Amino acid sequence: MSWKVAWIVATGLVGGLALARLTQDADTGTATWDATRAAGFAGYILLWLSVMGGMLIHLRFRPFGQAVTVLLEAHRIISALALSFVVAHLFGLLVDPVINFSVVDLGVPFLSSYRPIQVGFGSLAFWLMVVVLASTALSGYMPYRAWRKLHYLAFPAWLLVLLHGVTNGTDTNSAPALSLYTVTAMSVVGLTVYRLFGRDWVQVGDAPIRPLRR
Repeated sequence: MSWKVAWIVATGLVGGLALARLTQDADTGTATWDATRAAGFAGYILLWLSVMGGMLIHLRFRPFGQAVTVLLEAHRIISALALSFVVAHLFGLLVDPVINFSVVDLGVPFLSSYRPIQVGFGSLAFWLMVVVLASTALSGYMPYRAWRKLHYLAFPAWLLVLLHGVTNGTDTNSAPALSLYTVTAMSVVGLTVYRLFGRDWVQVGDAPIRPLRR
C-alpha cells in the first residue's frame, strides 16, 4: 500500500513539475522553482513526522486506541511519501531553467560545483532514505537485527535534511522556516531523550504500559 501511494504521488509531482517547466516563461517564470522549494519543505515535514511516529510507536503510544497495525501502515505511508517529495525536489532542481544542477551534482554527495558540503547533506540524506525504505520493503528477507540497524539510519537522514535546509535553503532566514526548523528539531531531540532515559512507564489513556523493548 505505502509503495503504491508513493509511486502515484511521485509520478503526479514529477508530471506537474514537467508541465510547469514546459509552460512557464524560460526567463521570468518561477513555477518550477516555487514548486521545488515547496516539495523540499513537504519532504522535510513528512520525514520529521516519520521519525517522530517511529519513536512513538516504539514507545507504544496508541492515539484513540488505534491498533498498532494501523499506526505502522501510516508510518510506512508517511515515510514513502517523504521520499516521493524529495524525489520531486530533486527533479525540480534538474529541470529549473535558471539553476544549473546536473545528475552528478545532486546524486553524488559532495561533488556539486555549488556549495558542495551543503548540497551534499541533502544528497546523502536522500540515499539514506532510500536504504531505510528499501530495507523495510525487504524486511521479510533479512534478520530483524540487521533491519533494525538499517532503520536507525532514519535519524541521520533527518538530521542531514535539517542541516541541508538550514545551511542551503533560500528561505532559511524567513520566520516560518526558522520556526519550523526550531520546533521540529526540539521535538525530535526531546522525544529522543525521553526514549533513551525516560522509558520506565508510558501513559496511554488511563492505563500505564511498559514500552516496547527488543
